[in-house]
Amino acid sequence: MSFSNTSLRIPRGFGTVLNGLVREVLRDQPEDIPKYAAHYFSSLLKQREESGVDPAEWAATLEDRFESNAFKDAAAPATGGLSEIKKTTYK
Repeated sequence: MSFSNTSLRIPRGFGTVLNGLVREVLRDQPEDIPKYAAHYFSSLLKQREESGVDPAEWAATLEDRFESNAFKDAAAPATGGLSEIKKTTYK
């Protein structure tokens, strides 16, 4: 059995985007979680295309600022960030 010395890193912003999905799943308690997740990520893509703001990049910027403790320029994008995603409940 061979093992690789490759270390994998979580992409910038990925954790925050997944945390957003988890929060919405816990809040809405959908019966079909994969379908709900597909709709959630489709909404993120639509928001990115319409606003020009990439939620993953925005989240990565916030993560960087949190890690460096430099919140002085932490302004939310004009769209209001991840909180404005319109979602349909799949129950």
